[in-house]
Amino acid sequence: MDNKKIFIIIVIVAILAIAIGSYFSGAFSGGSSQEGSIEVLAGAGFSKVGPELVEKFNEKYPNIEVNVKYGGSGELFATLETQKAGDVFLPAAYKYMGEAMENGYMENDTVVNITENVPVIVVQKGNPKNITSLDDLARDDVEVGLGEPDGPAIGKTSEKLLEKNNVTVTPIVTTTTVNQLLTYMIAGDIDATIIWKDMTVWEEGKDKIDVVEIPEEDNTPSSIPVGVTNFTKDEDSARKFQEFLTSDEGKEIWEKWGFEIK
Repeated sequence: MDNKKIFIIIVIVAILAIAIGSYFSGAFSGGSSQEGSIEVLAGAGFSKVGPELVEKFNEKYPNIEVNVKYGGSGELFATLETQKAGDVFLPAAYKYMGEAMENGYMENDTVVNITENVPVIVVQKGNPKNITSLDDLARDDVEVGLGEPDGPAIGKTSEKLLEKNNVTVTPIVTTTTVNQLLTYMIAGDIDATIIWKDMTVWEEGKDKIDVVEIPEEDNTPSSIPVGVTNFTKDEDSARKFQEFLTSDEGKEIWEKWGFEIK
């Protein structure tokens, strides 16, 4: 065999080796070679746990791009309703998922509850106003911030919570996301608010806030569901992400960030 033929064979073998290596690279790295791209509509309160969930998911599926849009659950529901967009819906309360299912926006068989959001009262460090219960939020000397009832999930949940306990609160400010409530607290603009328990471990609130637990019999925890939408353009990738969020590995991450797994 002449040198020219030998050279051609070497080149062909090299090309095949590169192609095969690229195709099976996921297997060697411990991840899948499957490619895809999805958009996740997630409650603003998940902005801390979300990046780690995506990071660990991408260790398994390095070629599936996950873009997360964080916002108030009411705002995210409006995205489903008006834009008919998004692959995975992850609201902070089941109310919004229930409405999405009723309106035909979800693949209902994919909807699963992951964990719970537990409301707590948050006050300034040292609790200078001596706030010990929901009743104290109605005092004239206590300036309260709340989520908008028709906006973030914490707003609707707070409304139900206060109604359940026959407490009337006139907030000095309302917000479109739960994150904004924590920001107001840290800045000292309000005396108290109601946010999700998991947020009280966030680094930005360290040494700036105190937590007042709400008795279990008085509280109104909110289920956190996730599901694949009927608008998905990449159903296989969306289902894989939804399954990861509800897997044992995913639940460990939720617990790490202060969520209570039932």
